[in-house]
Amino acid sequence: MNRREVMSAGVAGAALTACASPNAGESITPEQYGKAFEGFAVNIESWWRDVPFEARFDLAAKNHFSHVEFWFIDSWDRKASDLAKLAGDAGVKVAQIVGDAPALAKPNVHGEFLDNIKRAIDNAKILDTDIVTITGHQDVEDVSTGDALKSYQDHFAASAELWEASSVYAAIEPFNPYDHPGHFINGHKEAQRICEEIGSPYIKMNWDLFHMQRHEGELIGNLRRGKDQICYMQLADSPDRHQPGTGEIDYKNVIRACREAGYTRPIGLELWAKDDNYARAREDIYKLATTL
Repeated sequence: MNRREVMSAGVAGAALTACASPNAGESITPEQYGKAFEGFAVNIESWWRDVPFEARFDLAAKNHFSHVEFWFIDSWDRKASDLAKLAGDAGVKVAQIVGDAPALAKPNVHGEFLDNIKRAIDNAKILDTDIVTITGHQDVEDVSTGDALKSYQDHFAASAELWEASSVYAAIEPFNPYDHPGHFINGHKEAQRICEEIGSPYIKMNWDLFHMQRHEGELIGNLRRGKDQICYMQLADSPDRHQPGTGEIDYKNVIRACREAGYTRPIGLELWAKDDNYARAREDIYKLATTL
C-alpha cells in the first residue's frame, strides 16, 4: 500500500466511524443496510466532501451502498480507467455518469457535440454503465428560446445513431430556474416532448425529482404521464436539496409511485447532507427505504 492509499484508508475509516448509527442502542446489520440501499446510487460528488474524491468509492461501499454516480470525466481531467479501478476495488457499480456538452442552443457545434458523445460513450463502456446524463441547455445571448429548443433537438436527433449503436442511453436532464438559472429546459414538458418527437429508444430523460418539484410540482401525476421517457431518476428534498425528510416532499409516496410506474434502476442520491452531517443523511435514507 502506497502513501496515498494509506492516507485514503485513514480518512475513509475516520469518516466511516463518523457514520455510525446516531441512535443509542440501535443495532442495524450490514445486511440490513445493504438491502435497504439496493434501490439507490449515492452521488460521490455531493457526499463526503470532506475527504478526497478518490476515497469516496470506498466510503460508499463501507456505508453499504452498492451503486455510485458522479459527474464529469474528461473536462475535469479524470480518467475513466482510474475511476473504474476505484469502483472495482471498492466493489461498487457505477449507475450513471455525466457527459460534456457545448451550448446546444448554437447550431454550429454539431461536430464538437458528436466528439463529446463518442468520448462519453467510451467512458461509459469502461465504467460498465449505460447511462450518460447530458445537459447543454444553457441560455445563449441573442438566441430565442424557440430557436434554442430547435437547435437542441436537432443535435440530439443527429446523435441518436451513436447512442443506439452503443446501447447507451443519453439522459436529458431538465433543471429549475431557482437553483439553476440561465437554462431553457426546466421541468419535464420540453424534454419529454423532445424525446417523444425524436423517438429513439436511447434518448430519454434523467427525471430529477428535486428539479421537477422546484419547477412545477405534481410529482406523481407528471411522473405517471412521463414514465415512458425516463431512463434514470435522482432525488433530493425541496427546497434546500438535502436528504428526504428535511423538506416538503413525501418521498415515501413518490418513490412508491416511481416503482409502480415501472422504474427499476437505482435512484441517484444527488443531495447535500443537511449541516454536512453524512451520518444523519445515511440514517434518514435508511429510514425512508425501510418504509417503501
